Amino acid sequence: AGVVPCGVCYSMSDFGGARAGETLTMASGLNVIGRLDFPDGSKVTIETPSVFVQGILSMSSTRAVTGEPDVRIRMTGDTNVNFTPEGENAGACSGGACNVGPKAFVVAGGQLDINGMPDSCPTWSHILSIGHAAQPVPADFPSPPDPPTSSSGALCSASVVNEDFEGGLNQWYGNLGAYESIQEGSHDGSRYLSITERSFYHPGPLFDIPESVRECTLPDTAYFFKTKIRL
Repeated sequence: AGVVPCGVCYSMSDFGGARAGETLTMASGLNVIGRLDFPDGSKVTIETPSVFVQGILSMSSTRAVTGEPDVRIRMTGDTNVNFTPEGENAGACSGGACNVGPKAFVVAGGQLDINGMPDSCPTWSHILSIGHAAQPVPADFPSPPDPPTSSSGALCSASVVNEDFEGGLNQWYGNLGAYESIQEGSHDGSRYLSITERSFYHPGPLFDIPESVRECTLPDTAYFFKTKIRL
């Protein structure tokens, strides 16, 4: 198999010179865990039944577009391919392998960086024609319902629950034996809720809705739910 190990960068620069135009056959697939780079000028064809990108696969070309690519990846075979995640991704397939079907090109936690256009190429398309019609006029403008009044007489907020965990767990816990804690260093440097030691698929973060929230919740009303989850 063609494997680029973690922490290793392979460059295909040799295929811009004496080896330009060669065909590489990787019968067991191409698995990029580290970095595989096709610099400008590389000319090679790769025949493989699968491509797994868990690290970085990068290609670049600055020549004019002619319809004949310098780098070709020709997918082969008609049998299903199993993908076994590496390292931190191992839990994605429940600790085993995932059947990703035939001719699989899978970006699993990695990065695909392909720049096949020269910098001078415009990034817009000209409009060929414009049609004229009557301007549509909406007959109804939906608006959110008025929030209720709490038992204290105060007007409830339109945002029922807004939690950033900067003040601790509040009403959140792990549920059914899972362990909950507040951790530092989220994607933006803030705190986040961590749920660990889950023994089944259903335990997870649970929010105990207090009476102050329940009395501000309207029945038969759609609420927008938004969250950021780290797996």
